[in-house]
Amino acid sequence: MKKKDPKKIQKAKQRFEVHSGKGRRFDLSRLKRGFVFYVFLLLALVVIVQVGYHWLGEQFLAWRLQVTTATYGILEQKKEVQGVVTRSEEVIVAPYSGVILELAEPGKRVSVGKELAQLGIMTVIDPPEIKEEEELQPENGDPDQAGLDDENGLENNNSLAEDEEEEKENPEDPVEIEFNPADFKDIVTIKSEFSGLLSYYIDGMENRTGPFYMEIEDSTAKDLEGSITTESDRVRAGEPIMKIVNNWAWHYNIILPLHPGRSVALEEEVELLFKFAPDEKVRAELVRSEVDNDKREVRLSYLIERQLPGFDQARLAAATLIYVRKEGVIIPAEAVFEKEQVTGVYLNQGGRVVFQPVTITGRQEDQVMVENLVPNSLVIKRHEMVEEGRRLN
Repeated sequence: MKKKDPKKIQKAKQRFEVHSGKGRRFDLSRLKRGFVFYVFLLLALVVIVQVGYHWLGEQFLAWRLQVTTATYGILEQKKEVQGVVTRSEEVIVAPYSGVILELAEPGKRVSVGKELAQLGIMTVIDPPEIKEEEELQPENGDPDQAGLDDENGLENNNSLAEDEEEEKENPEDPVEIEFNPADFKDIVTIKSEFSGLLSYYIDGMENRTGPFYMEIEDSTAKDLEGSITTESDRVRAGEPIMKIVNNWAWHYNIILPLHPGRSVALEEEVELLFKFAPDEKVRAELVRSEVDNDKREVRLSYLIERQLPGFDQARLAAATLIYVRKEGVIIPAEAVFEKEQVTGVYLNQGGRVVFQPVTITGRQEDQVMVENLVPNSLVIKRHEMVEEGRRLN
């Protein structure tokens, strides 16, 4: 093994130099910069906490005390009612027994002398159903045949009953009856003797005009179901077939309990929204009011001077009666209370609880309209949780 030269080793060592280290010294400027950074960070955190606490605190307080804003709006007092419609109606009856051939268009205003219908007077006035029954009767001269007919008749009756049941389950359009001029011995033209709205709806109460009151029950509604005259109808002499309605004025008559009947009776005008014309609100004038203390009810009759779609076929009508309509400041009813015999509310004014006296001028369900209160005031609903003068933030 070859030995290393000591001289070469010494020369190699001389190539390296050893320098003494200075170490890490204290830097004051760096400390200042870090201190300023952490101070600003701490201040930012404090501000964020303060703002968040203030905002969340107000939100929590508003939720806990149920603070609401007083709004300016419209307050309506309503009542769902059922009433009877009465109109001035002139009934036109069939002058002869016969068949209605033509009818003028209903729902239009007609003048005196207007042709309303064509009535065919038949040479044979027996209704077809009577003739069919006569044809089914057995002949007297053949008792065996009569017995056979009875059996066949029983079978036919059963078959007819089954057919009727099928027709009820599967109703079809009515069959139109065609008439020939030879079927009639004369054709009569019916003309109007009055002016007004033409209607073919007949319910038997056409003689009722002006105020008229009725206790409305289910049986009453069934009894007043009317009928509409159509072409090809068979009519008898003297039978009502149409009417001319005075469409300028009609009455709506209702019966209410004493409460709110007495309050409603104090209003000379109200608004009505009928179920048969839900898109048109009309004003009505009170023309008669009667109080029956024995029955504990109030009878009210209103005059309406406006035509509504379908009013000529309305007799028992449901409606929404709006008897009070006011504008003002509206707040929750539960926010109002009495303090030392003074009616008022608690307000949040700049973070302090303040008692504000108010006067109630209207009420609707869970809301009241008040005077002596500025719109957008912060009203405390849960007034029992605070006291006057308390600071809220």
